[in-house]
Amino acid sequence: MTDIAKISAVQMKSIHKGLILDVRTDLEHRAVALTAAHKHVPLDTLDAAQFAADHAVTAQKPLYILCRSGMRAAKAAEAFAAAGVEDIYVIDGGITACENCGMPVKTGDVISLERQVRIAVGVFVLVGLILGTYMHPAFYLLAAFMGAGLIFAGVTDRCGMALMLAKLPFNKVG
Repeated sequence: MTDIAKISAVQMKSIHKGLILDVRTDLEHRAVALTAAHKHVPLDTLDAAQFAADHAVTAQKPLYILCRSGMRAAKAAEAFAAAGVEDIYVIDGGITACENCGMPVKTGDVISLERQVRIAVGVFVLVGLILGTYMHPAFYLLAAFMGAGLIFAGVTDRCGMALMLAKLPFNKVG
């Protein structure tokens, strides 16, 4: 793993050179994005070498990579480093840190995928508890399954429900 430089959102507020690349999903980008000029290419479609060539990333025009919290940005930074790009910075804390430090953001008309997951899990847990109490105790397993899913998502940073919700028609871009 390459050692990638990080920059805080507070430091980013005073930087006026370079290019910001947002590697979050289309849905996440539609929900909240920086108002400052930036490029958006989801991590799963990013060709680091081609992007660097197309956008002339150099020491005079460094690349700042943004995601929700920093993990996907670090993966993208590694891809850029492997492609020979040297002046790369991961925005530590991602869009969340940018919002918290007062960087201007625009919000969209969609409910973020993270909020959709919370709503869905809450509904399943509540339904499992109600059905377990009034219908049959086996329905408590629904609430237990949702809890286990949350633990798995927290430990692995992979959420199966988010992947399923992302495929719904109202979460598609375009």
